[in-house]
Amino acid sequence: MIEQWLYPSLRYGGVKETRSYRISSFLYVGFFGGLLPVLVLGTMNGHWLRVSKRTTLGMLLVGLILLASTFFYTWMTGSMLDALLFSRVTAAGLGLGYRCVLKKRFRLHSVVQGEYRPLTKQAILLSIVSLPLEFLLLRTGEVYFYGDVVR
Repeated sequence: MIEQWLYPSLRYGGVKETRSYRISSFLYVGFFGGLLPVLVLGTMNGHWLRVSKRTTLGMLLVGLILLASTFFYTWMTGSMLDALLFSRVTAAGLGLGYRCVLKKRFRLHSVVQGEYRPLTKQAILLSIVSLPLEFLLLRTGEVYFYGDVVR
């Protein structure tokens, strides 16, 4: 009986490995990179941390609604500069939202695994890809506001 106490209680393959970025960086990714990098990296990090699919899809849906709201904000105001600022603020808010949603699983990952993946390279690449897409989205909203006239 006492010999069983000396054996490890977790067998090989009993605990699944998790991966994660440092979730406090999502605020900076949102402010400097925009909505799309936060959506991609946050959803991927949620999958890695094994957050429920319902929560992950909910955050993805919130992000897509915020992306559509930047288009409609540009369409209603006609000011691309204001819409860009609105987009950055909403992206930073989405980054904070992902941080709040992933916090519990991230703490568990920190205790069990203790390692973080670097976020900088992926965030910069996604920002380079998303900035022209976001500019195109905002420009389309501005064109709809003014009609077919291009200034």
